[in-house]
Amino acid sequence: MSEQDRAGRRAVGESFGRAARSYDAHATLQLAAARTLLGMLPAVSPALALDIGVGTGPVTRALCERLPDTRWLALDIAEPMLREGVVRGRFVGQCRPVCADALQLPLAAARVDLVWSSFALQWCDDLPALATEIARVMAPGGTLALCLPVAGTLDELRASWAEVDDAPHVNHFYRSDDWDAALGSAGLYADIAHTQQIREHYPDVRAIGTMLRATGAHHVHRSAAPGLTSRRRYAALQAAFERRRTAAGLPLTWQVHYAIFRKPPTE
Repeated sequence: MSEQDRAGRRAVGESFGRAARSYDAHATLQLAAARTLLGMLPAVSPALALDIGVGTGPVTRALCERLPDTRWLALDIAEPMLREGVVRGRFVGQCRPVCADALQLPLAAARVDLVWSSFALQWCDDLPALATEIARVMAPGGTLALCLPVAGTLDELRASWAEVDDAPHVNHFYRSDDWDAALGSAGLYADIAHTQQIREHYPDVRAIGTMLRATGAHHVHRSAAPGLTSRRRYAALQAAFERRRTAAGLPLTWQVHYAIFRKPPTE
């Protein structure tokens, strides 16, 4: 990993670290998606499971209750998120928090029987490297359960900013097919894969910005440091978004991809 890539990963961790105390109160959609994924989880009996991007651990207790005999590694790139989870009493029993990067998992090969990740892996730019790393740590016959936003997410915000300037204000999201193909190339096969469109509505642009900052999702991958948004540009963004207003408010669309992958057992 280059120094530029490491700096980018640190920036992601810092963004989410600043949102540690506010995340749970604003991550309504993220938590709903995690609960949906939990309902999709097949009958498994893993000895060791890994939660990548656990955050403050809002669904950790539900996972541990679902699999009471499983040892869990609750991994996140943002240490403040893990500390908040400890304060909230979420990492107990056989669940151990670990601060590490999904692109450099601190695990030996073929160790993990279940990898779980909800609304986290989209922050990894190098999709082939990520898929290879996940497959590396999975034991033969292991299961990967994931959900994450894909292409089409936040398109109203992206289109509104495009009317203001040419700078990147919304991150690139891979297509669901990109994820399925990368994981397939890493040696995993899809058991279940489907994408759900979810549309939220907000009273104004400020409320959208508050939600993104409070969940850490406002960070944008850039080759240079962002400049300050002037009042004129912000007003132009508001005007552009207002043209998209519906009776329910300002729309914000999420395309959420759910998938269960398996690693073939050793013959």
